[in-house]
Amino acid sequence: MAKMKKLFYLFISALVLISCQNANEYTIKGTVANPDFEGTNVYLQEMTDDAMVTTDTALVENGQFSFSGAADVARLRFVLLDQSVNPQQETRIPVLLEPGKLKVSFDSVVTVKGSKINEAYTDFRLKQRELGVQIREVVDRYNIAQANGTITGEMETEINTAYDSISKEISDLNFNFIKENIGNDLGQYSFMASSSMFEPEQQREILELADESFKSKENIQRVVKRLENLDNVAVGKKFVDFTLNDPNGNEVSLSQYAGQGKYVLVDFWAAWCGPCRQEMPNVVASYEKYKSKGFEVVGVSFDRNREEWLEGISQMGMEWPQMSDLMYWDSPIVDLYAIQGIPHTILLDKEGIIIEKDLRGEALDAKLAELMP
Repeated sequence: MAKMKKLFYLFISALVLISCQNANEYTIKGTVANPDFEGTNVYLQEMTDDAMVTTDTALVENGQFSFSGAADVARLRFVLLDQSVNPQQETRIPVLLEPGKLKVSFDSVVTVKGSKINEAYTDFRLKQRELGVQIREVVDRYNIAQANGTITGEMETEINTAYDSISKEISDLNFNFIKENIGNDLGQYSFMASSSMFEPEQQREILELADESFKSKENIQRVVKRLENLDNVAVGKKFVDFTLNDPNGNEVSLSQYAGQGKYVLVDFWAAWCGPCRQEMPNVVASYEKYKSKGFEVVGVSFDRNREEWLEGISQMGMEWPQMSDLMYWDSPIVDLYAIQGIPHTILLDKEGIIIEKDLRGEALDAKLAELMP
């Protein structure tokens, strides 16, 4: 009897072990519609801090492939077809690998089914795709009308309105998906890929929901640091000083002009920057109009070639102080002032307090008229 009991317990233990193993197992059943991929490899890859690492390989046979293994916890992986076969084909898809059965289909679009989060991510991607088509149609309409010379002011306004509306839809779609899924790898991956499209307030809202392990990642720390820097140069804060070289190679600091009793416009620009060149006549006009009333401009260039920098200063008639380290976007000033694009301006009051940002054209003139009537 004792022997039978022992065998019974061993049998039950084996069943429990098998049950646990089955509970942790995953399978990926894939299909590839394009026959060009027949006989080629499919890769299961993991994204590390340094590179994509292949963790498993399968073969496309009769338009199908499969992966299987154990997944104790949900983890992000990428299913990748041989990219050399057809450059026009979408060949990579992220999946949240978790116990259960997933189905991946590489067709005119790529879909993943078999779990709630993977299906939600597929719906999200398809909506992204749809909005992407819409915005390309708007851009094409504008480009064709401009090329044909048929663009009108009314049409341009209509197109710009449509473009802005679709852009907001795209931003809202990304924000809502990521906010709802920042606790899993697919949401975190999406945030890493698109964080720059969000306003700082949205970035903060998402990061407040994220766990510490995610926020400690190197690329997320860059986002966190930028938000900290953005706080340091927010409207209402005193300017952050820095020292660069003037056109003659002499060191010059922003504090030599800021907080010295004049209103100062700090203009971040570059000679290679088309929008900067378009805006510069407005800055020149404002400088000429208000310099006798206590207005100064300080140019901070993100150029990388000294001759081009000096030529740009001369061509655009910029007669105010200039400084640069000629380090392009590698300049530490980019992070110091949390700059994502140029032209970018900050307006300082007489004490060096930031009172406005990114004033352009008529808005700049109106503000200066208010300050220096």
